Amino acid sequence: MIPEDTQNPGRCMEPLQLAGQIIMENGGETFRAEETICRMGEGLGLHEVESFAVPSGLFISYRAEGEQLETGIKRVHRQSTNLTRVDEVNRVSRQVSAGKMSAQDALTRLRDIARMKGPMAGGLSILSAAVCAGGFALLFGGWLPEVGVSAVVAAIVQAFSLLLLRFHSRGIATNILGGLLTAMLPHLAARLCPGLITEAVIAGALMPLVPGIAMTNAVQDTMRGDMVSGLSHGVEALLTACMIAGGALLSPPLLRLLEGGGF
Repeated sequence: MIPEDTQNPGRCMEPLQLAGQIIMENGGETFRAEETICRMGEGLGLHEVESFAVPSGLFISYRAEGEQLETGIKRVHRQSTNLTRVDEVNRVSRQVSAGKMSAQDALTRLRDIARMKGPMAGGLSILSAAVCAGGFALLFGGWLPEVGVSAVVAAIVQAFSLLLLRFHSRGIATNILGGLLTAMLPHLAARLCPGLITEAVIAGALMPLVPGIAMTNAVQDTMRGDMVSGLSHGVEALLTACMIAGGALLSPPLLRLLEGGGF
């Protein structure tokens, strides 16, 4: 018996594309997107399901019973990290693979997932950044003053990043200004708290900005033989780290300028 979805193979392309897009745009690995698409396609009764994913796009092809080969291309724009959405897509994929969900039901659920907010949105992400920075400040040789200042600095930087995101500004501006604030605020705090170990404060506050997921994906993709995605994620992580470091290096001359000493 031919599944109902394969009688209209065009209906299967959109949920497959949306599943891969959500995974790619929310911090998932390229191999996970490819595997999810193939498993969902096979669960929908499709044949010759193939998927090729790169960080900027998805290529999908399949053949329904007695039909010609269907091919689709989907542009992917990296947004943010929301692993809750990735987990929900995996849950939908398992249901489709088990034959418990049709293409239309999967599409409806995937659209809901694309609109859902993550558990780390808003104030909780600010609190998490503060806790992370305080812990790393302690690890880097600081004590209670350094932990407190580092947590406050990281909270301010995270709130500033969320504000930029609300105005649809990310990437270069967020990384450079985040690095600048992370390096400048501890030096200003040292004026009020003599003896503050600014190096520990800065190192701790910088850790929430480090592109850890991009570096992890770069290693995973490279080890799996996907050199295009591995190099792309590696360059992304390197450029992000350079922009954060560049913003931090702007702090000393800017402080001297504010004090009237010039560059």
